[in-house]
Parts: sequence; structure tokens; C-alpha cells
Amino acid sequence: MELIRSTHTNYDEYESLLLERDQAQKEAGQIWTCYIQTFGKLIADVYEEKIECIKCRKTIDFYQRALNHGGIVDQDAMQEYLDREMALYYVNLKRMQDDFQKCKKAGTSTSYEVQRSRTLYRRLAKLIHPDINPETDRQEVLKELWQRILTTYGHNDIKALSELEVLVRKALKDLGKEEIKIDIPDISERIDALKKEILDITSTEPYTYRELLENDDAVEKKKTALQEELDTYKKYHEELKEAILQIVSKGGIEIKWRMN
Repeated sequence: MELIRSTHTNYDEYESLLLERDQAQKEAGQIWTCYIQTFGKLIADVYEEKIECIKCRKTIDFYQRALNHGGIVDQDAMQEYLDREMALYYVNLKRMQDDFQKCKKAGTSTSYEVQRSRTLYRRLAKLIHPDINPETDRQEVLKELWQRILTTYGHNDIKALSELEVLVRKALKDLGKEEIKIDIPDISERIDALKKEILDITSTEPYTYRELLENDDAVEKKKTALQEELDTYKKYHEELKEAILQIVSKGGIEIKWRMN
């Protein structure tokens, strides 16, 4: 079962670039997973200590404003202020921690699984990739199958991809879409756009992390730098907590608690 291809002489180039773009996107995702597996815990720890320092600074600012207006601190009002000011920081921290746990659980594929999944994906893409087969966006069954293919390809699940190939061919047969005339009038513009997209993916993060991850010395150097940054924030955090204690004990601050 093969689709009738476009009569454009540069269709093969378009198809090849489309698959190259998809492969680059997949590789970028895998590089990101490896990067987070390697550095994610330290990065999240650094960020957590950093936001605790920010929280201490905001606490000090709140106390200092109170000192300038009589030295009375409404503890509940201060807590509401800190919750409001720090909310986005903690959302970002939770996302970073969740990303690390998710990447930590990600499995490692063998070279055979990677190559075999690529072969299966290319066959399926030539059949129902939305940028090749317009029927995919029109038929819900094909759209759903394509989304399943993308997810499965990302995990290099060759068993599921093989099963999906059977389902795709059956769906095309049931829809009477085994042979489709493909016409891409703006194919030259699409080719130029794909070339730019591939360049953008391969020349920016996370794709560019590959060079770092393939260099053991560079990995250790970055881990050391992150640990040093963490230690610096921890020390600063302790200094800020001590400053808060000094303000409360010696700065004339009176804590006011609301009664429920």
C-alpha cells in the first residue's frame, strides 16, 4: 500500500526533510531527558535554596517596613504577603522536581530499538503524516492513530509501532484511502521552512547539550559548579535566617497574631 506521490520533482527532498525534522525533534527530547537525568536534581536543589533566600529577603523587607511604621508585624498579613510573592517560584520548583522524577524514570533504548523505531516511523509517516497526507487532519481515526504514533515513537516502542502499522493500513483501507493524489503547491516554501526549522532545532538548546553530555570531564565540571552554587546559596540562606532572628530579638519588632 503506497500513496500516489506528488508530481513535483522536489517531493522526495520535501519528504526527506520532513522526516529529518521529526528525527531532530525526537533527538532534542532525548537529549533533554538525559540532561535532566544528569543535572536535574542539582539544578532543582540550587533553585530551591535560591528561592528560600528570596523568601528570607522579602521577610526582612517586611520587618523593616514594620519598623518604619511602629514596629508591629501582623504575622498573618506577612504570611499572606509571602504566599502571594513566592507562589510562582514554588510552582516553578514543583515543575523542575516533577521533570526530574519523570526523566529519572525514563528507560534507555538499545541501538536496535532506536534504529528499528526510526524505520517503522518513516514508513508510517509516509502514509499518514499530516504534512504529507491531508486525510489525516480530516479523518478522526487517522488523527488519533498519528498521535499514538508520535507518543510511541518517542519511547522507541517497536512492538507498539508494529501494531500501529497494521492499524494504519487497515484504517486507510476501510476509508478507501489506499491511494491518494498528493498536491503540495507551496512545496518550495515548505522546503525552505523545514531547512530553517532543522537548523533552529540543531543549533539551540536542548540539542546543543549533546556535546556537553558526551564529554565526561565537562559533565563533572558542571556538576562541581552546580554544587558550589548550591553551597553558596546555603551559606547565604543561613546568614539571612540569622539576620531575621536579630531583627526580631533586637530590632523592636512586636509580632501580632490574629485569633481565629
